[in-house]
Amino acid sequence: MATSSNYTTRQIAQQNMNTSMNQSLSIYVGNLSFNTIEEDLKRFFNDNCGNVKRVRIIYDNNTRQSRGFGFVYFNTIEAFNDALQLQNCQLDGRELRIAPAETKNSSTPSSSSSSSSSTNTTTNTNAAANVTSSVVPQTTNRSRTQVVHCKKSNYDVYIGRPSDWGNPFVIGKDGDRADVIRKYRSWIMRQPDLLARAKNELRGQRIACWCKPEACHGDVLAEIADADEIKQS
Repeated sequence: MATSSNYTTRQIAQQNMNTSMNQSLSIYVGNLSFNTIEEDLKRFFNDNCGNVKRVRIIYDNNTRQSRGFGFVYFNTIEAFNDALQLQNCQLDGRELRIAPAETKNSSTPSSSSSSSSSTNTTTNTNAAANVTSSVVPQTTNRSRTQVVHCKKSNYDVYIGRPSDWGNPFVIGKDGDRADVIRKYRSWIMRQPDLLARAKNELRGQRIACWCKPEACHGDVLAEIADADEIKQS
């Protein structure tokens, strides 16, 4: 009986190790073009690494537009390691940001293989939805929101047109740069949904448009995202 018990224990340990290994063979891919679809992403990594199990691009729940990042899952450790070497390679004109997609619970032992699978599935879902620091190490401990140029810097959230954060006012048609920024501030302060989302989606992130280093509506969004309290108009 003791021998059988020890054998069963070894089986469970091996299953847990295999499960952990399978769940860790995934990468985060950021700075995707909004025109890139999952088939494009799968083809890119299959051509360069092979053994792609599946891909997932994250889309905005409201607009159904790509949020500019996704995840790729591999069948082998060799393909996973090859994929990590593709950092800064270009797809659809964008330099890819690649990092292991490790979840917060990936190194925590579980009491059973079914419990481990459930916990990691939940963590992966939350990480994909929120791009948490456990998935994107570049954003860890970033205290303030930064505004960068979308072509010259890596970023987390695109805020130009046609995203929800885009400025509906145009320089020239609606005044000079200062006028447009002022109008944007007045406009967004009357958008309670966007004000609430700014706290959750933009705070502490690198947000990008086409204007930097010039002043732009991104500065308004960064100010709103970092503010402890917002007084709506």
